[in-house]
Amino acid sequence: MRRISQSDIRQNLLLWTRGTAAREALAYLDRIGIDAEPLLSNAELSRDQLLQDRGGLSAASQYRFLELAASETNDSLLGLRLAVEMDLRVAGILFYLAASSATVAEALDHLVRYAATTSEDIRPELSQHNGEMIITSRHVLAIDDPYRQFSEFLALGLIRVLHRVTNRDFAPSRITFVHARNFGLKEVHRLLRCPVEFLQPANSWVLPQSVMELPIVSQDSHLLHILRTHADDLLAQRQRVGGLRSVVENHLESVLPSGKVRAAVVAQQLGMSLRSLARQLAAEGASFGEILDHLRNRLAVRYLEDQRISLQQIAWLLGYSELAAFNHAFKRWSGTSPGRARNQPTSIPPA
Repeated sequence: MRRISQSDIRQNLLLWTRGTAAREALAYLDRIGIDAEPLLSNAELSRDQLLQDRGGLSAASQYRFLELAASETNDSLLGLRLAVEMDLRVAGILFYLAASSATVAEALDHLVRYAATTSEDIRPELSQHNGEMIITSRHVLAIDDPYRQFSEFLALGLIRVLHRVTNRDFAPSRITFVHARNFGLKEVHRLLRCPVEFLQPANSWVLPQSVMELPIVSQDSHLLHILRTHADDLLAQRQRVGGLRSVVENHLESVLPSGKVRAAVVAQQLGMSLRSLARQLAAEGASFGEILDHLRNRLAVRYLEDQRISLQQIAWLLGYSELAAFNHAFKRWSGTSPGRARNQPTSIPPA
């Protein structure tokens, strides 16, 4: 296996992921009493970066940390073990999109469409062949083999999500992996409960067509609309390119609902000092506060156009802990309250 070099990580520092697997790995190491600090350092991560906020981190760093953790624990099945134990809700917006969908088919459509809200490195696709649905997952990162633990974590994680949202126990027709595995095969098959093929052209899940129409027990069309609106905004921002300002905007939009949007936290998660962040933004004619304020203004105008999203929900989506804080900010932007602006759409100024 070719190890991920430090230059690989630096080159792909801003290829972003939410870091769910890395957080699960850190929690596991803590539970079994293994010092994670040297592993975090080797992967160019920090404990604060993983635990202080959920804004995201380098995809390459996450893969490296999982492989290092597997080696340190002498556990070649670490990725699968983490997937078995994790609370599925930590997957964030993708889990809730799936849980709000009507059927497995719709849930998978949402998972594929909005995958980039969770990782810029994963590119899933859906296809049909011989009465089966195939979900294929490919990586953007051109690194030979740091994916084994993450790929197996993701494989079991997806199956667990589908079991959870349907309240049905079914097995895939088969699962394929790009990487090789010469040991632990019995346990892999026990956990994934289907034929598993290694050294294949792509990572994939193959499901019987009959599974696709299974209903989602927690279907909620109203919540789904809200989540899709938010996810569409996340995608639009992540597709923008050019400059640190764009990177900061993308990052901020992914963490706005958490309310944790301090400049120091964002700088740390982008691998920069606070001073360096401020200096580089100034060189682009921007400041952190201006970017955050403009982003909230623009999103507020968009959300107010949809009468099905309440003002309280908009305040949450924009990262305000109280509706009053959103009202105050909106009056500063527009000279009127969000409720009045919604009732008189022509009074909403462009962001």
